[in-house]
Amino acid sequence: MRCDRGGLSGVAAVAVLVGMVALFGWMPAGDASEKSGTGKLPAGMGTHASGPVATVTIEKQPELFAADPPPLTVTQCGQCHPSAFQDIKKDGGRHTFTCQGCHKSFHSFNPRKNNWDEIMPKCADCHSTPSVPHVQVFTQCSECHTNPHSIARLPMTKKLTDSCAVCHAGPPAELKQYPSKHTSLACAACHTGHGVIPSCNMCHKPHYEGQEFKTCASECHPVHKPKQVTYAKDVGARTCGACHGKVYAAWTGTPSRHGTVNCAACHSRHGYIPQCGECHGLPHSKQLHDRFPKCLTCHQDAHNPPVRQR
Repeated sequence: MRCDRGGLSGVAAVAVLVGMVALFGWMPAGDASEKSGTGKLPAGMGTHASGPVATVTIEKQPELFAADPPPLTVTQCGQCHPSAFQDIKKDGGRHTFTCQGCHKSFHSFNPRKNNWDEIMPKCADCHSTPSVPHVQVFTQCSECHTNPHSIARLPMTKKLTDSCAVCHAGPPAELKQYPSKHTSLACAACHTGHGVIPSCNMCHKPHYEGQEFKTCASECHPVHKPKQVTYAKDVGARTCGACHGKVYAAWTGTPSRHGTVNCAACHSRHGYIPQCGECHGLPHSKQLHDRFPKCLTCHQDAHNPPVRQR
């Protein structure tokens, strides 16, 4: 096979040209001036397109935007904010109203603007009046009310436990005036949460089997002065018998009418010993009462007096 020298040189020149284009790119003669800004823009660049600009055609529906949308309902807010919704539902207190009552701006937080404090509602918008009992003392609401959606539930923060007496002056005063083992306890030892009324059985065993602990404070022991025993007229005799066992046993076994009279009917206050005449007057003759001024000389035991056996 014969090769033409001139033909080979032409092929080599084309190969060199292709290699240069691949290595340095191709630039037509007019492109240098366009790159430098001295030339003209390609046709159509910088002008409005005459044809469609989208690959999908969607019909316009301006009627969808004819009216402004109504405000979101509370349940609609709760669909995206379930924890806040449930907090208000369970422990919202007086905050159980529409979200718009506090939140005037929705979904407008911008991390770049860092505008969280700007868009969040302020407690002082509603609670700055002197009608709030503690607003003059506690100006930073969030120190106690850590969750505004659960406003009725206050965790026992240090600020709260250090300030119990500000709002609850009575109990600390009673604990100091009437010393007991309760005096040495911190409020949070029993009140594990704000507003929590503990049961006595958290620390104490019952006086008798089946005793309901709700009766401890209502029938005998005021919790902040437990040694100052008080009770109502209808206090159960079994409660009295928890401490006065012998008397209770005699009273429950008596065949006399005294067995039908509740303890508090005679003992109107703790430790009080009544006189028989407070109920019975002078049932015998004057001569007999003069001879025996003390009823128990004959009747022996007020809780189980002897009676005529039939």
